[in-house]
Amino acid sequence: MRKKTEEQMPLMPCDIEHPRAKELDRISKLFDSIPTITNMVFQDLTRGVKHRHCGAQGMTAEQVLRAAIIKQTEAFSYEELAFQLIDSRTYRNFCRIGITHKGFKKSALCKNLKFHRF
Repeated sequence: MRKKTEEQMPLMPCDIEHPRAKELDRISKLFDSIPTITNMVFQDLTRGVKHRHCGAQGMTAEQVLRAAIIKQTEAFSYEELAFQLIDSRTYRNFCRIGITHKGFKKSALCKNLKFHRF
């Protein structure tokens, strides 16, 4: 079952003082202030899905959108993106991936981001 957003935010590390982290924080605040963006991504991701409330949880629409932003702005391959989402505290925070979450594999990122053009 895919969700738009997490009802309760996962345990997240504190922000760091770096220009790129501040830029991502501004983007994050923009997304939070305009929930229509996440709603549109959710509709795109679930278009044609018969049973929206069944199946594995997977990435939320919000995580897909945020991972797509990082992939495009940094020109990462899916493999590089998967590594950065595991390794980078800033990217994990931006994509709302909690401390205890394992992150996403290259194949999951590819499946979620490649099909849906942002």
